Amino acid sequence: MRYLQIVAVSVLALVIALAAAAIGGVAPVVVVIAMSVVIGLGWSLAVGIRARYRHNVIILVSGILAALLSWLQPDQRLVWLPAIVGIALIATFLAELVRGEGARHRLESTISSVVAVLAAVSSSGWIALSQYLHASEGSPVAAIVISGLVSFLVIGVIGARMIAAAPKEGPRRGIASLGVTPVALLGPAVLFTSQFVGLVVA
Repeated sequence: MRYLQIVAVSVLALVIALAAAAIGGVAPVVVVIAMSVVIGLGWSLAVGIRARYRHNVIILVSGILAALLSWLQPDQRLVWLPAIVGIALIATFLAELVRGEGARHRLESTISSVVAVLAAVSSSGWIALSQYLHASEGSPVAAIVISGLVSFLVIGVIGARMIAAAPKEGPRRGIASLGVTPVALLGPAVLFTSQFVGLVVA
């Protein structure tokens, strides 16, 4: 049942992200910040990160900063994202170092936190997608539909594989973050898909 909830959250998050990209304006910014909040507060609970409050702050700040830079610097789109990820990586390592020598599950917590940072930062791709679609000539409907279908396919294939390999019980907390994370990670890929569709259609 928990896995069905994760799938439902993923589908809902994808529909909302696509709709926000089509609407434009501040809508995708609100959606991306909401994704960052869900991932930032829920991911550590879902995967069992130690010292989770430190990692929550790192994930949350990274996602919100990436969203604001993508929105306020539309000409540069995703240029700042690697720098934000790099700084977040250093902060993640420091968060584990201050736990002291011999701390348990340090490697697992670091890897899990890095995945969440990548997801939160990548969610800004949805803002860049909206900016690209509204800066292009013509209706964004074709690009949105094709990008949406590709996204549904990718999430479906990856989700089915992950559910098949996952333990029976599944996580008890942070379920929403597990559903939002794949949609957030797909942000840049959806942007590039839309740009490719735009070139082909043109």
